[in-house]
Amino acid sequence: MNTKIFLLATILFSAVASAQVKIGGTDGKPNESAMLDIEATNKGVLLPRVALVTTDVATPLATHVEGMTVYNTASTPVANTAPARNRVQPGFYYNDGTKWNQMITTDNKAVKFFYMPSITFDTSADAVGVTKDLYTEYKKQFSLPVGGNHVKSTNAPANGIPYFTDPKDLYYYVTDYDPAVFSNISINESGVMTYDVKAAATDCTLINVVFVVK
Repeated sequence: MNTKIFLLATILFSAVASAQVKIGGTDGKPNESAMLDIEATNKGVLLPRVALVTTDVATPLATHVEGMTVYNTASTPVANTAPARNRVQPGFYYNDGTKWNQMITTDNKAVKFFYMPSITFDTSADAVGVTKDLYTEYKKQFSLPVGGNHVKSTNAPANGIPYFTDPKDLYYYVTDYDPAVFSNISINESGVMTYDVKAAATDCTLINVVFVVK
């Protein structure tokens, strides 16, 4: 008799475990396309809260699992030597099977790209194969070197604006330029731009540089 009851319980449990589930609501019927349907008007779904270390390390999970989603509560410590692109900050992350990726929200879309601050290009003489290190120019201005021409707001940190410490954490684009002045422009992955100068700049000459965070 006990054996029969045990077998019946096992069959019923298997049936329930493989069925769609509806939590909350009044009709008890899950959406036909959902394995799990949760309905509520005053409660949410609380995902696991974990402390990630860097995006390339699965910890505290045992391994990277494609599709895994968590809420990260930690920020990569300043002392950690991981590249900026691998650092984490509090927020939702999903795993693509090899690394963690932060979910993009309205709050952080704006920081995914930014324009180069004003810099100078010497176009006083025609030249071929001139180089300009865009990353170094960006770092120099964002770190606010002593003696530079800059002003900060009251209580703003004196050590300058946070910047990416690895040039390969960024993509580099020239989105527009004056073809009468510049030609043969190329940029390597570390942000060094090579170009030719065809003529001296005029009052209307421009070159537009954009950085994109990887």
